Amino acid sequence: MRVITPNTRIAELIRANGQSIGAIAALSKPLQKLKNPLLRKVLASRVTISEAAKIGGCKLSDFKRVLEPLGFSLSLETNENLQSLSQTAASEKPVWLDKAKCTHLDVRQAIEEGNDPLREINEQYRKLPTGRILCIINTFIPSPLITLLEKKGAKTFVEQVDEHEYHTYFLKERPMGKQVQETPISTLSWEDFQTLLQQYQELNIIQLDVRDLPMPQPMERILNTLPELDNGKVLYVGHRRVPLHLLEEMENYDFVVKLCGMSDGDVRLLIHRK
Repeated sequence: MRVITPNTRIAELIRANGQSIGAIAALSKPLQKLKNPLLRKVLASRVTISEAAKIGGCKLSDFKRVLEPLGFSLSLETNENLQSLSQTAASEKPVWLDKAKCTHLDVRQAIEEGNDPLREINEQYRKLPTGRILCIINTFIPSPLITLLEKKGAKTFVEQVDEHEYHTYFLKERPMGKQVQETPISTLSWEDFQTLLQQYQELNIIQLDVRDLPMPQPMERILNTLPELDNGKVLYVGHRRVPLHLLEEMENYDFVVKLCGMSDGDVRLLIHRK
């Protein structure tokens, strides 16, 4: 039996056993979206079992029941991450939450159509003036996005409007006192991205195009290439989308990542040592 937890992502279940798509989709109508390849591409890599249970209005025990015959053993022990999400959605509104300062972005339709809204979210946050708030409207708690923007210095709060609607607020704080150290992960315009790339000699640029590789090979290829980045070298990556899980993993490495969203299906990354 393969041991999984409420924080295991749906994509991992599908990679291990494709029959998990039908098993999970049969639990409730909202989860039937997983049968659509376009929607599955957007949702499966982002959503954990616990989040899928909230989306579908199911219990974790329901997932345990349908996944065990497929060779999965779901541990239902309470974990810190799950507690944190529940507390985030249930806590009182923070004093900084002034809805008059909010810019709203509803990504439900984009996800419904099979589009990945992360590039637009990143761009909206980048353009957001300090002291303003970005509100993402979704059908679930976007925990990877929360982790990513908190690492960029955002304050966050999740408000559950109803069973299938969550508003996630990101306050872009105004720097106080000393200059805040630049985050190791940031988004650049194409002009700034090209300017940075041109600072490197061609022989010091390692190019890697992972756009045509199936998951999880893009992340594996990138991580396997990092040891080649001696001082003065940069890794130039072509990717299909903003690799959110890679960015989370990169926090454990001594590297700087610059991103540039060219278009849907075309994201560029520059990775170099700090």
